[in-house]
Amino acid sequence: MSLRRLKWLTIALPLAFVAFLQVGTEWFLVEAWNPWQVHALYLVALALGVFLFASVIFGWLEHSQRATEARTRELEALNALGSRLSELVNRDAVIALTLDTTRDLLNARAAGMSTLDPGSRHSVVRTVGDLAPELERLLQSGAQARPGEARHMALAGGEPATLVTAWIGDRSASTLLHALLGPSATASLPAIDRLMQAVGNHAAAALERCRLFDDVQRRERRARALYQVSLEITSSQDVSRVLHLVTAYARDLVDARGAALRMVSEADSSLWLAETSGDATIFGEMVSPISEDNGWGERGASAEAVPARALTGTPDRPSVLRLPLIVSNRVVGELCVATKTERTFNDDERALLAGLADMAAIAIHNSRLLEQERQVAVLEERDHLAREMHDTIAQVLGYLHLKASATRRRLASGEIDHAEGELQEMEDLAHEAYVDVREAILGLRETVAPGEGIVGSISQYLQKFRRQSGITCELIVPDGVETALAPEAEVQLVRVIQEALTNVRKHAQATRVTVRLENSEGGLLRILAEDNGRGFDAARLDRQEGRSFGLRSMRERVERAGGQFSIDSAPGQGTRVVVMFPVQQGAPYVQHPASSG
Repeated sequence: MSLRRLKWLTIALPLAFVAFLQVGTEWFLVEAWNPWQVHALYLVALALGVFLFASVIFGWLEHSQRATEARTRELEALNALGSRLSELVNRDAVIALTLDTTRDLLNARAAGMSTLDPGSRHSVVRTVGDLAPELERLLQSGAQARPGEARHMALAGGEPATLVTAWIGDRSASTLLHALLGPSATASLPAIDRLMQAVGNHAAAALERCRLFDDVQRRERRARALYQVSLEITSSQDVSRVLHLVTAYARDLVDARGAALRMVSEADSSLWLAETSGDATIFGEMVSPISEDNGWGERGASAEAVPARALTGTPDRPSVLRLPLIVSNRVVGELCVATKTERTFNDDERALLAGLADMAAIAIHNSRLLEQERQVAVLEERDHLAREMHDTIAQVLGYLHLKASATRRRLASGEIDHAEGELQEMEDLAHEAYVDVREAILGLRETVAPGEGIVGSISQYLQKFRRQSGITCELIVPDGVETALAPEAEVQLVRVIQEALTNVRKHAQATRVTVRLENSEGGLLRILAEDNGRGFDAARLDRQEGRSFGLRSMRERVERAGGQFSIDSAPGQGTRVVVMFPVQQGAPYVQHPASSG
């Protein structure tokens, strides 16, 4: 009843009652009764009517107040529930708080939550309360109430109970909230249903927020895993470390029983376990040879012919997802992931594992390229040493052999003076060869120190060269010069400077060498090595095929590392060797001394 209607009733009913008494006493009692009797009866009837009217009105007000207080308590409880749920991002904590609140608000003996599968069978999520086992048994046996209705029943001990059910959110979520009420529950079914729907809506919003939060966290973990693997690929040359990360993340991110990387053997095309994580026993039971039986076809099949392949599991054997590792459009192995129980991999999991498989393939490809690069570098260095030994030490040894034969003939013929001269020449040549070998050994030992960079390495070599040759050396690096080069360029630059200084010692007859580093236009670092020696005709030497091995070697080294090489010399004017390399962008600035000598 609305307050407006109550107001008019409290006005109309007393007036009607008084009018009824007045008419009754005037028409029916005045002639039969004495006046004092009529007045007494009138007062008694009026008092009784006032008492009854006041009792009804105040009874209704008390009932409305109790209902309002109960509704207020419900709203406060729901508001507190919503406030507490808004702070939770853990699904189990949300379910526990929802069930506890439902049990307390309804004074229920038990509260529970369940989900419906496509066959309308209940899968109990959780139950709370002193009759929680009884509620779980009822739900599993199918004795549940339809949402919005109550089902009255007798429990195992004969105690009467009422089971009430409501949806959590809309029906598409297929999640239900249950309350098992005892005889002490006094709320009406509509009030109970209204309250459970309100609790269910709060719980649905909180569970959706937990799902979104878990999804964000899962995506963040997967993105972090892919980033860590890619970072390991770019920063490390240890392919086994990358493969270990791939298998570990593959098992952890999809909550799998185990993961393994199996590589193709080049000898017999069989698959062997390269890396495992978790329980890897199942992978040893899988078929090994690359054949149609294991899903990939012949070894070396193209990428289009080898999609991810899932092997369906059984209750006692997990499902396995196998993804190919493809390098240069050839299958070199596979990433295998086994589930803990029989289930299928969703599209999100397949995409994640495919990304990890691709990264493993990239790591393997990089490892093979690096190994090939190392082999090529070794072959090139061997070829360079062979040509250098042929043009220097081999020629000296051949000349010494001829001189030794000539000296023996002179000694046999008694030409002692000529023999002594040739012996002295042989001694000088042997000493020159010894110096060359010592200098070559020094150059091979010299490398770019990680903490000192190219400037420190050049400075150290100049000091060693000055001690061995007696030639004054000076290194000039103006303040602010950017000297960061690619690692390959740094190594080749040191080798070129070593060879240039060797030529200075052997041919230039110089007393001073200056090495200068400066920046030029186009983001280049220019390195100049100058001497004050006798110089030579560079143009004439270039025209003489086969007689400028040292210059060709220096040019090849520089150009192979992506640089530019030039030489400027004239008889009596000394020699200047100019090398230019691109400066590596983003490298930290290093303060260098202005000069060193």
